[in-house]
Amino acid sequence: MMLMKYVLLWLAFLLSPMQREDDKLQTAAKANFEELNAVRQNPKLYAQKYKLAALTKIAPRAPFVWDETLAKLAKKKAEDMAKHNYFGHVDKKGKGMNYYLWQASYPLPSYYSKDARDNNVESIAANTEDPLVFVRQLIEDQGVPSLGHRKHLLSLNEESTPATHIGIGIAYNPNSKYKYYCSILIAPRVENQ
Repeated sequence: MMLMKYVLLWLAFLLSPMQREDDKLQTAAKANFEELNAVRQNPKLYAQKYKLAALTKIAPRAPFVWDETLAKLAKKKAEDMAKHNYFGHVDKKGKGMNYYLWQASYPLPSYYSKDARDNNVESIAANTEDPLVFVRQLIEDQGVPSLGHRKHLLSLNEESTPATHIGIGIAYNPNSKYKYYCSILIAPRVENQ
């Protein structure tokens, strides 16, 4: 009986660092979700906070709805980038996120590309310091002349069906180039097309 108790305690000890790291990353994903919705609802306030004057010209937007399917797919993508030490919208198998959403039977608009490499739904970020700054990093969009991530997160390029749902996944690999990887999937949820 005593041996069993020690075995269970030892297993708990071994699993707890991994569990704590996973909990930390899940908490960071939810914090990024909350921050993005706050930016969407009050861009003028975040123009001051981020020192980004362009946000003063953006009208408030409705908050996104958390979607577990998108969150699981985003987490899987972030983990894949961290594990395989790459940073890109197309994974090592040559697939973009549209492909994975179609495979998961996620109800996307019919006009979203079905090409396996395409992406209408994902913004990605990576850094070596902090998993809590991904939304700010993407909204500032330094080094991206088109400001595509900012437009995506703030719904500035909406097509006929506005994006309403979001999932965020964050992964960590201390042996990879960037350490922290983030995938943010934003999509309309179109039922009964």
